[in-house]
Amino acid sequence: MPKYYPVNLLLKNKRCLVAGAGTVAQRKVRRLLECGARVLVISPAITPGLRSMAKNGRIVFKRKNINLKDLKGAYLVIAATTDRSVNSKISSYCRKANILVNIVDSPGECSFILPSIIRRGALTISISTQGISPGLSKKIRRDLEGAFGSGYAGLLSMMKRVRPLVLKKMKNARSRKKFFNKILEEI
Repeated sequence: MPKYYPVNLLLKNKRCLVAGAGTVAQRKVRRLLECGARVLVISPAITPGLRSMAKNGRIVFKRKNINLKDLKGAYLVIAATTDRSVNSKISSYCRKANILVNIVDSPGECSFILPSIIRRGALTISISTQGISPGLSKKIRRDLEGAFGSGYAGLLSMMKRVRPLVLKKMKNARSRKKFFNKILEEI
């Protein structure tokens, strides 16, 4: 089993394609939209939630079967169809074309996997079992959600305002570190 390199990927204004439009695809689309991606969904059928997103202009939806030509120009692709052979073809094409690809039901065909996440404002905590047990990742996420409440979002919002001022006023790196550690000890 490969060892994955953890990374936070900037997707703002990047063209991301989701093949399939079921409930799994809908979850993936929501996460892409949270990150500011431009999302194209291609599928012969669509969930009511995705239909609403298309009507509101949040995504572009094409009602058709996916064609490998549709993948050209995509920065990232998520294959969430119910057809294994289609998902496999998408994986093969994307990997050859150096397009980031996630096949929702086959970690071995992915160039990246998606962790379970906790978001509290600017705080993002990712939990991954390297694709071995998504259920365990979800359990760990639920266990941690209570430990990292909404107060962390407020703390990071405050730090966003205070940190540049401290960096400007306190020239001594050791003093700055001591100052920030003192704030964090109070949590």
